[in-house]
Amino acid sequence: MTEKHIREYQRAQCIALRRAGMSYRAIAEDVGVSRASVQRSLERYDETGGFQDRSRSGRPKKLNDRNIRMLKHLVQDDANRSSSRELMLKLNESLGKSVYRRTVINYLQKFGYEYKVKIEKPYLSKQHRNARLQWCLEHSNWTVDDWKKVLFSDESTFYVVKRCMAVAATGGGGRAGFWGVITWKGAGSFRIYTENTNSEVYCNILDNYLVPTVQMYGFENDFMLQHDNAVLQWPAKSPDLNPVEQLWSFIDNKLKSRRMSSIKELIDGLSAEWLNITPELCEKIVFSMPQRIQNCIKFPIFVRGIQVWA
Repeated sequence: MTEKHIREYQRAQCIALRRAGMSYRAIAEDVGVSRASVQRSLERYDETGGFQDRSRSGRPKKLNDRNIRMLKHLVQDDANRSSSRELMLKLNESLGKSVYRRTVINYLQKFGYEYKVKIEKPYLSKQHRNARLQWCLEHSNWTVDDWKKVLFSDESTFYVVKRCMAVAATGGGGRAGFWGVITWKGAGSFRIYTENTNSEVYCNILDNYLVPTVQMYGFENDFMLQHDNAVLQWPAKSPDLNPVEQLWSFIDNKLKSRRMSSIKELIDGLSAEWLNITPELCEKIVFSMPQRIQNCIKFPIFVRGIQVWA
């Protein structure tokens, strides 16, 4: 029996029981509907002489009020990180029926969220392409042993935001900067900060966080530091050539499963996920450098990523 037939059957029951002299309260308990539903069924019968649904002038809504409330709860209880497709799958599972992703996006926009398509790859100008190719040619003869002598450092910013669409939505709850360093032996020291950085802050980071990593992994003086503005220069717009960029993506994916609504929760999540980075993952990332460089030489106009984790 369809939902429509169930409604009509319940209305018919309400009418028959009322004719039998039962009260609204008793009818509601017996049929399993609210007293208001009983009253509406009787009023409709008095007006139309029937209990069928009224004919509709337009296409019925895909989601009723209850479904809309369920979607809102999914958004609010989702740690604010799902994409519209992920929300669609969760909603379909809860409702037991199919709702299109476009429908979910339309309702999210009605809720006040802004839909933006994530830009997966940076724009490369001719100057960027030439710089990438030149850098890769200069390092094309580097072996894995050469890259094992490099300490890779980078910084990124993570946000506490409602991210229920492809990448961004309304509002925000703050941000935290993250600086970290890795070697082929494993992840090193890191620093999380909420203040703006300058040369003094950066020098403090190198003194207090880079040096301990050098000592911890026994590099002594036989190492080279990679950073966007440090010894080993890196070409701009080249996340595929920077191993630490892979870790930012890795950490960001891990954070999606966490419920975060404050800076403290964001900082706790960042710390935990960095400490969970395994030596095996760092080794795979660093050892992939020769292949990254060859990919860039072969396809200099594309930013190509290498997935190094399962």
